[in-house]
Amino acid sequence: MKKPFTKQSLLETTIGLAVLSASKPADLGFAACRFASEINEQGISERVMVMPDGYFKSHDGRPFDVPANAWLLDQDAFELLKSTASTRTNDYHFDYEHQTLHAEENGKPAPASGWFNPSDLEYVPGEGLYALNVRWTPSARTHLKNDEYRFISPVFHYDKQTGRPTKLRHFALTNDPAVDGMDKVAVLKTSQTHVNNGDTPMNAAQKLLSLLGITVDGDKITDADYTQATTALTALKAKADEADSLTTQLSNANDAVAALKANSPDSEVNLAKYVPVETYNALHTEMVALKSTSDTQTVEQEISKAKQDGRIIASEVEYLTSLGNQQGVVALKAVLDARSPIASLTAQQTTHAPKPEQDKDGLAALTAEDKYAADQLGLSHAAYAKAKQEQN
Repeated sequence: MKKPFTKQSLLETTIGLAVLSASKPADLGFAACRFASEINEQGISERVMVMPDGYFKSHDGRPFDVPANAWLLDQDAFELLKSTASTRTNDYHFDYEHQTLHAEENGKPAPASGWFNPSDLEYVPGEGLYALNVRWTPSARTHLKNDEYRFISPVFHYDKQTGRPTKLRHFALTNDPAVDGMDKVAVLKTSQTHVNNGDTPMNAAQKLLSLLGITVDGDKITDADYTQATTALTALKAKADEADSLTTQLSNANDAVAALKANSPDSEVNLAKYVPVETYNALHTEMVALKSTSDTQTVEQEISKAKQDGRIIASEVEYLTSLGNQQGVVALKAVLDARSPIASLTAQQTTHAPKPEQDKDGLAALTAEDKYAADQLGLSHAAYAKAKQEQN
């Protein structure tokens, strides 16, 4: 005769982790095992391992009703778990020490310690089954933070022929895991990571203020110290902004220079068009000297010619020479050309025999030096020879 199913027998099979439930087919059972998890400072575990991958068993030898004497989590098992989870509406919950299974018997409440959505299941081959985004209650978070609970225990149905889990029921926080080697539930520190090098927070603050040129007297930072620090930081920021502005201006100037170089038709000085300034200055000085000499000679020649023509008298030579030197040869020549020769001044008292070395026009032959002088003065050789003869 089949023994009737009661809640007591359900509890016994749950805690015993391998006894069939009369409300399920004869080849199904459900088991409770204990595994580990991790929780962050917001009270949410992004990934909680609830079952290991591959074959696994309890440390007391369960399951005894599976031929392989072990449960099996693989891709096929995950597909079954995911399929049954998709039919759920309510979230999966965590309690404490599986009190959900004991509540009716012991009359104690079975508060939840955490929740997660049925769709938040993940299977990682080689690792196991994970519940994602588990939201822990404030009480559970306190327990975990104080290290009062460390591990996770799932309750699941499984196929007694293959040992594969087929449906998840719920989970619990526990300190007595049936399977060893799982990670414990770890609570991340709520404060920022701090490397302790022997400095207290006060010492660290004093060092920071000292970098700003502020010395703290005593063991307490005053409002005045904070004001000085704020002023110093504002000044540093202003200098940094100024440096950024200067850097931008320099960059713009460099870009402009580069653009000018790129647009320049000649990257080097064309020596066929330009000469060094030193060479130009030397040539200019020499030309000024030559022009001065030429002008002096021309003034003297004009006065000498006018004197021979009887257009000036001896007493006027000094005045006309000064006029030519100041106003130039053109002005002097204009004055002299306006005068008519004085006959008495041009009459010759005696005649001279022509000198030897005269050309066919009766002009004295020019030497190489005479020709050079005529060229420099801009006179023809005939004009220069005539002027030279008249001077003699």
